[in-house]
Amino acid sequence: MTSPCSMKTRPDHKPVSPVRKAARRWTLAALAGMGVLTLGACSDNEHMIAACPNVGVLRDAGTARSEAGVAILSGILANCGYDDNSVTVAANLVITGRAADGGTATAIPVTYFVAVTDPDRNILSKKTFTTSVPLSGGAGTVEQKLTQVIPAPKTMDARWFEVLVGFQLTPEEIAANRASNEGR
Repeated sequence: MTSPCSMKTRPDHKPVSPVRKAARRWTLAALAGMGVLTLGACSDNEHMIAACPNVGVLRDAGTARSEAGVAILSGILANCGYDDNSVTVAANLVITGRAADGGTATAIPVTYFVAVTDPDRNILSKKTFTTSVPLSGGAGTVEQKLTQVIPAPKTMDARWFEVLVGFQLTPEEIAANRASNEGR
């Protein structure tokens, strides 16, 4: 009986001739060279399909409460397009509102921001906007069109940039939203 660690040799094993070894080396070298040429052709990224930056609502800044009622950043849909020097993000932001209980407000005024961050999460730009959510029967919706231009040439994949939207809130309002969100 043989031990499980013993080696067996194959009597029909034929050594490879030096000519075949050399031919294999040349074939591998040729394939490696073709691979380098193929990758070199991609270096200008002409055929790269670059992704859009991430676009989203900051969770703790997605709800604004006031005496008039509650406004919520309820959705954002975006697409992007590249030119030689930048990527342009076009988005539709939906803000919904509900009047305060027993309130008679006809609109909820809100201030929101749009910030752009780089791949290291540094803020490149931040702009604030003011609008009102018109209320009819105690509820309403408004849609805002946003456009952001990010300096990222078409040879750069902008998927690591972010376009973030949120209400401009005080630290106390953010803490209240955070506490409310932790329960969900």
